[in-house]
Amino acid sequence: MTMSPSSFGQADSLITIDLDAITHNWRALDSLSGSGTETAAVVKADGYGLGAPMVSLPLAAAGCRTFFVMSLAEAVVLRTALSDGGFDSCRILTLSGIHRGQADDYAAHCITPVINNLKQFQYLGESGRESGQPMAAALHVDTGMTRLGLDRDELAWLRAAYDGGDDSVQGVAPCLLMSHLSAAEDLHDAASARQLADFTALRDSLPEMPASLANSGGSFLGEPYHFDLTRPGIALYGLHPAGTDMTGPQPDQAHRLRPAVTWQARILQHRRASAGDAVGYNGTHVVTRDSRIATLGVGYADGYPRSLGNVASVEIGGRMAPVVGRVSMDSITVDVTDIDEATVDGAGAATLLGGAYPLAEMARDAGTIGYEILTQLGKRPARRFKGGQIGQSGA
Repeated sequence: MTMSPSSFGQADSLITIDLDAITHNWRALDSLSGSGTETAAVVKADGYGLGAPMVSLPLAAAGCRTFFVMSLAEAVVLRTALSDGGFDSCRILTLSGIHRGQADDYAAHCITPVINNLKQFQYLGESGRESGQPMAAALHVDTGMTRLGLDRDELAWLRAAYDGGDDSVQGVAPCLLMSHLSAAEDLHDAASARQLADFTALRDSLPEMPASLANSGGSFLGEPYHFDLTRPGIALYGLHPAGTDMTGPQPDQAHRLRPAVTWQARILQHRRASAGDAVGYNGTHVVTRDSRIATLGVGYADGYPRSLGNVASVEIGGRMAPVVGRVSMDSITVDVTDIDEATVDGAGAATLLGGAYPLAEMARDAGTIGYEILTQLGKRPARRFKGGQIGQSGA
């Protein structure tokens, strides 16, 4: 349902985040695992562009006890929000790990780094030995992503060092063994099965340590991928990681998720155009009949992808209208000729994302993925949060 433009406040577009949908999605993902598996929440990149503190508090209230972010800076912001909300006991882990000079902040804010290499292990260990209090850390092992993570030789060295009582490792207390799937959303890619086999072998050599492999896609692959902790991210926000390329059971999986984001923009102007008139910069669209064009108050400065020009659609009064012409910095133009004139004028706003034009379709039309759409949402649109334990607020 389109919000009244009066709800936009001083802005020309409005992003509505449904906190109840996010907690519903977390519960749906949690239900995929057995009672021995914990379901965490990945809220990096400021909660995938939606506001990490705002989305994390309802998740904590719903029972989520472990959160993943990327950096220490993100973790400190989240720790403050969770503590203020009464959730001091929640764990926060940083996927980029610890860097020189950060150990005191990790300790002060009770943050757990994910160790990706031996240098990071050294930084953390030095601090733990100096304080006399070993510092908790997750160990990230690369099983085929070739991005972050310890290689097999580094992990073997660590295991031998612990078994041999080497002083150099006594300042770190490993609490989680983890790896990351590279293609879990693609059911035809054999990489997931290979990674599962490799990770299972590693886990079997460290049976005392809890293990985590599954991201959103891995959560849908079934319990063999779940181990002790799953780490869903994009699925929390209502998008199946396969996007529009779903096969087999994936459409049914996607239907279990609720879209969490709706984006609307004001109709700034509703005007007539004659056949032959060019629309927008460089006249990339020429109307072939007498038409009506609506100009909406959103553009690439708001995070609306420029690649959607002459490709996307918006919803006005329950009808779809194509985006015509190029996306400008502050506005887009849509052809509303086939929508009753009174309907357009009465609507006052159009739905850019959500409803009949879901995130997966917008991402496909923009030639990207839903992750990028969400994380590139701009600061200029107003934000409205609905539902959740914290009620509603706007920005």
